[in-house]
Amino acid sequence: MFDVGGGELILIILVILLLFGPKSLPDLARTVGKGIRQVKKAQEDLTQQIRDISADVEKPVEQLRADLDKATSITPASHTTPRKQQTDDTNP
Repeated sequence: MFDVGGGELILIILVILLLFGPKSLPDLARTVGKGIRQVKKAQEDLTQQIRDISADVEKPVEQLRADLDKATSITPASHTTPRKQQTDDTNP
């Protein structure tokens, strides 16, 4: 994801050790782990909310689609009469 090589990773670890020291490193790792878990949980919650909203919107759309299909399959009586008979009836 970040495209970090081996040498770069060692350099990052050394900088972190220099900045925070070896004593506070476990606390820092716990804090970072908690933060990552919270971000993942928030992402999962947001994804679930989007799925729920999508499902709520999809139900009326499917009902509307079914109603439209039903309405378009009904043909009025004037359209069922053959064309030749219609022209014969209108011409005296």
